Amino acid sequence: VHHCGYNGEDGKLLLPRLKQMAARENPFGGRNAPRRAAGVHWVKPELVAEIEFAGWTGDGNVRQAAFKGLRADKPAAEVEAETPKTDKALAMPKKAPKTAPGGSVVMNQPISNPDKPLWPDAGDGEPVTKLELARYYQAVADWMLPHIQGRPCSLVRAPDGITGAQRFFQRHAGAGQSTLFTQVKISGDRKPYLQIDRPEALAAAAQAGVLELHPWNCAPGKPDVPGRFVFDLDPSPGLDFMAVIAAAKELKDRLEQLGLVPFAKTTGGKGLHVVVPFYAGRSIGWPEAKAIARAICARMAADSPDKYLINMSKAKRAGKIFLDYLRNDRMATAVAPLSPRAREGATVSMPLTWAQVKKGLDPKSFTIRTAPGLIGKSAAWKDYDDGERPLMPVLKKLA
Repeated sequence: VHHCGYNGEDGKLLLPRLKQMAARENPFGGRNAPRRAAGVHWVKPELVAEIEFAGWTGDGNVRQAAFKGLRADKPAAEVEAETPKTDKALAMPKKAPKTAPGGSVVMNQPISNPDKPLWPDAGDGEPVTKLELARYYQAVADWMLPHIQGRPCSLVRAPDGITGAQRFFQRHAGAGQSTLFTQVKISGDRKPYLQIDRPEALAAAAQAGVLELHPWNCAPGKPDVPGRFVFDLDPSPGLDFMAVIAAAKELKDRLEQLGLVPFAKTTGGKGLHVVVPFYAGRSIGWPEAKAIARAICARMAADSPDKYLINMSKAKRAGKIFLDYLRNDRMATAVAPLSPRAREGATVSMPLTWAQVKKGLDPKSFTIRTAPGLIGKSAAWKDYDDGERPLMPVLKKLA
C-alpha cells in the first residue's frame, strides 16, 4: 500500500479491508494494464475512493493519480468514469462538488452532514464545513496529541456552527458518546471525564460538532499532579497587540530567570498564552503550583502596575493586561495548541517560536485552512519535551 502512494495512516486503515476483498482474477484490461506478478494482488471492486488525477491515457488509465480518501456515500456499482468533453474543460478550474448525502469518512470514521457550514468564513470568504473540520483534525493529529493525551479534556460543541443557537461546554461522558473517547474516573466525581488519546477520537469529535478542545494542565495520566503552567495574557479592549507581545517577552525573561523553559502560542483570540512544562515531584500539588503561578504574575504586576494586573475586575482593567494565572489549578483548563476556536474567522491556537513573537504577528492569520501547512514547516515547540524542569527549585527561589 505504501508504494501505491498512500501515507502510513491510510495504509493502516486500508490494508485490512483490502485483504478481506482479495480476488484471483485480474480486473484490468488495456495494453499497459498491470499483469500478474510477484507482489501484485487483485481485489474485488467494492470500496469507493476519491481520486485526484491529471487526465486519461489513450488506453483508459488515469495519469498522475492521487488518493484523497474513501467515500461511504456512493455504492461501487454506481461509479462511472468521468470523461471530459474537451481539453478546454480540463484546463478550467472548478469548485469542488458538494459531498453527496450520506457523509464521508475521515480516519475510518463516517462524518454525517459533511457539507454543513460550521464557520461562515475562514478569512477568505469561504465557509468551513464539518468535513473540513474533521480533515483539519486529521492533518494536525500527530502534532496535537502529545499535548492532550492522558489529560481530561473539556469540549466546546456547536453542532450547528458558531452562528447556531446551541453551544455546549461538555466535561463528562454522555449518553451515546463515541467509544473512541477514553473515559476516566476522577476522584470526587461519579461521572467519568473524557480524554482524547488517539487520532480517531479527533474525527469523532468533529462528528459531534466539537469546535474547541480544552485539556487539563495535569501531568499525563495523573490528573491530581500538576504538569504545566499556562499564563493567559488577556488585554483590555482596544489595547494594541504590541503591548501583549511586550508582556509575553517580559514574562519569558522572568520565567527563564527562575530556571523554567517557556513556550508561546496564540489563543485564537486577542491574547497570547505562555506555556511552561515542569516536573512537580512529590512535594508540590495543585495548591503549591497555583501559588507559584500567582506569585510570578503578582511580582510582574507590582513592578509595572500601569501595564499589568492580576485582578479580574473590569473596572480596573482599562489600558492594561490581565495576567491570568487561574488556569493553573486542579480541573482548570486551557485551550489546546492547534485547537480551533468557535469564533469568527475559524482561527486556531497557534504554537509559535519566540522569534515570531514580534511586531507584525497577526493571530487572525492562523486558521483551520492555514495552520496545517504552517505547523508542518515550523520549528515551534520542537524542544517542548526537553523543556520540562523540576518545580521545587523555583519554589525556593520565590521564597
